[in-house]
Amino acid sequence: MCGLAFFTDPGRTFDSDKLSTVDAALYHRGPDSGGVVSEPGFSIVFRRLAIMDPRPGSDQPMSTEDGRITLAFNGEIYNFQELREELLAKGEVFRTTGDTEVVLNGYRQWGDAVFDRLEGMFAICLVDRHKGRLVAVRDPLGIKPLYVARNGTFCGAANEVRALAPFFDLAVDTDALPELLTFGWAAGRISNYRGIERVPGGTAIEIDLQTGAYRERRFCDPLDTLTPDASATPEEAQEGVVSSIKAHLMSDVGYSLQLSGGIDSSLVAAIAAENAGTKLDSYAVQVSKSAFDEGEYRVPVVKRYGLNHLESEFDGAIFADTLPKAVQAMEGPVPHGGCVALYHLCKQIGGTHKVVLTGEGADEMFGGYHRYEIWRKLWAQERVDRLWPSAFPVPDVWPLKGVHRLRNLDYAVYASLYENVRAMARVFPDVGLYAPGARNAASARFNDFRDRMFAVDQTAYLESLLVRQDKMSMAHSVEARVPFVHMPLLRKANALPREIRVPGGETKPVLKRLAERFLPNDLVNRRKVGLLLPYNEWARDENGLGRYLEWITEPQGRLRTFADGKALDSAVERFRGGNGSNIPRILSLINMEVWLRSVH
Repeated sequence: MCGLAFFTDPGRTFDSDKLSTVDAALYHRGPDSGGVVSEPGFSIVFRRLAIMDPRPGSDQPMSTEDGRITLAFNGEIYNFQELREELLAKGEVFRTTGDTEVVLNGYRQWGDAVFDRLEGMFAICLVDRHKGRLVAVRDPLGIKPLYVARNGTFCGAANEVRALAPFFDLAVDTDALPELLTFGWAAGRISNYRGIERVPGGTAIEIDLQTGAYRERRFCDPLDTLTPDASATPEEAQEGVVSSIKAHLMSDVGYSLQLSGGIDSSLVAAIAAENAGTKLDSYAVQVSKSAFDEGEYRVPVVKRYGLNHLESEFDGAIFADTLPKAVQAMEGPVPHGGCVALYHLCKQIGGTHKVVLTGEGADEMFGGYHRYEIWRKLWAQERVDRLWPSAFPVPDVWPLKGVHRLRNLDYAVYASLYENVRAMARVFPDVGLYAPGARNAASARFNDFRDRMFAVDQTAYLESLLVRQDKMSMAHSVEARVPFVHMPLLRKANALPREIRVPGGETKPVLKRLAERFLPNDLVNRRKVGLLLPYNEWARDENGLGRYLEWITEPQGRLRTFADGKALDSAVERFRGGNGSNIPRILSLINMEVWLRSVH
């Protein structure tokens, strides 16, 4: 895991002081070593977190011996050993034992086709001097972030937006506000910053270094795998889970575990512990005085697998103090309040480890959210909505409350929201909160309601989780690995027949049957909780999270620029008075205000 940035402009020599500023902006992603390659027309800046073959010989940027190709690579390739054997058979010579040189020599042997062969997480920048071009790619599932900005023939890209700041002004992108206020995460290309885009997963960029011509191509679209097949079996998907977790254990510096107490992280811990050959460290946040703390479910996993487990205390005061730091690391409002706890946890992990395995992504692969349990109800409500005469309002009474709440919306998109979406629209009447975006486009590609939910979750919600894992962990120089988010596994999961994968009445049954082989039954078959925190209670503490309510209501509040001021003040006042009904989620307002103030 590392950090990279590159800049191209035909004939231009890039200012060394600005490149040093870029290096400093990326330092936390790779404090072990750094390197810059700068020639007329392009510059590459790289910071290394040394995990595979940590010797200096594997430092980057790395070039072929003939100087033709230079590579900067952030991530891990889990099938690099197989690729290495193939390349050795073709006569390639290796000086190192890590995966970076495999990508480098793979390009020399196969050209751009090497990217289709890579199984892992990656953002790659490669300069081919003989062909006069720069190629950059992002892994298909978007595990590693990559942002791009252009101005005429000038192009810059980096793992983090802040690394582009020496060359591009950072300003709030108002087009991001509808999705940020509604979902907490702007999907698709939206980066939160004007003129800067997020490169879609599975996309390759090619830049002609002589002319500056820029083009993109999609070399892998994960949603193409969403084709249920009657011949696919649960056993194949379950074996895919085990294989993926084992593949993610490769490391020359060891690894640790995030252990929440849920099925997903517990299953990763169980399989990792059985294959580690050594006692593993696991970490969790302990939510003080909260009914939602899952500590009781961590205990049997820790005991069964002999984990060296450490808990990090977390409460409202820590949340309030940490929120601005998490927002800064996220380079936007945090998409989930749990990001703040994750930031706090990764700080502890970073004191001892460079690598941590997580359970992120299992819900999006196997249908782990409540909406998959009640998909028939949601589907029926949507059908009623479509048949309801437009001239007559839907009453807000049972059994039509769900239809009233999501009237005229795409239920596969908005079923993930449990708060009052209409209340947010009343406070921000001019923002256009319901404008169709990347989520709607993903849903529109499929007909079956379950497929539509998976499409939305696997393209939008999943990326928000992946980017938060990357940025919260890398803020402390820790590589977060996500074994459930792996293309070979996705192909098997997305091929499962719908009635097996999402039968209704139960969440992720295929994964639970696998987990029963490794974990206690009362852990596997309990209702999913997730990292729920008492945000409203904390926000009523003026010395804690409540301190930020003053930011929202003061005249210079940044959120007021986009809101109906009276409606915004009323929402805050009603919340303070104990009436939290029919108002926007108060944490969302605080979160947005903190981020807006961080953008200068």
